[in-house]
Amino acid sequence: MANQSLATEQDVKGLIGRDLTAGESERLPEILTKLSELFRAESGQAFTPGTSTQLVKVNGGKAYLRQRPVVAVSSVELENGSEITGFRCRGQWLYVPGVANGMVWVTYSHGAEEIPDLVRTTIADAARQVLEIDPAAVSGRSQESEGTGPFVGSTSYATWAQGGSTRLSPEDRVTARGFRVRTGNVWVT
Repeated sequence: MANQSLATEQDVKGLIGRDLTAGESERLPEILTKLSELFRAESGQAFTPGTSTQLVKVNGGKAYLRQRPVVAVSSVELENGSEITGFRCRGQWLYVPGVANGMVWVTYSHGAEEIPDLVRTTIADAARQVLEIDPAAVSGRSQESEGTGPFVGSTSYATWAQGGSTRLSPEDRVTARGFRVRTGNVWVT
């Protein structure tokens, strides 16, 4: 089952400020799907409701679940498959009784019904950029110059736009990285 796109055609139309052409509307679903998956990979977050089974590190009897927000934890098991009972979850933190340190398998549901506005608008804007890439950049040009008499004009194309492929710009990747989960490690010596 494919993941839900993180933006819609309406979001893209709102940023472009016009209706999409037939060709743009035909290309848009694949563009949004690819951009959504690239953003998910860069951020480490799904942003939509789902279920994950992950091997997580327990430090001092607690583990941090990476997908936000955690809705419910359905099972916790030791690496050998032994089920753990009595666990509780508060926010992103899972409290695991009887396990001070080690690794556990956790199955939990996560995700919100609404995609954060910054994610939605970043994906929509990236899709707008792909649809509006200059044909010269699509052909692979990095720059071009035009001169008339003593006047010369030159245009340079962003490296991410050359070839017209669907990808996140450097700024979009920075935005996605802002959603990564960062937790410190507890080192016991």
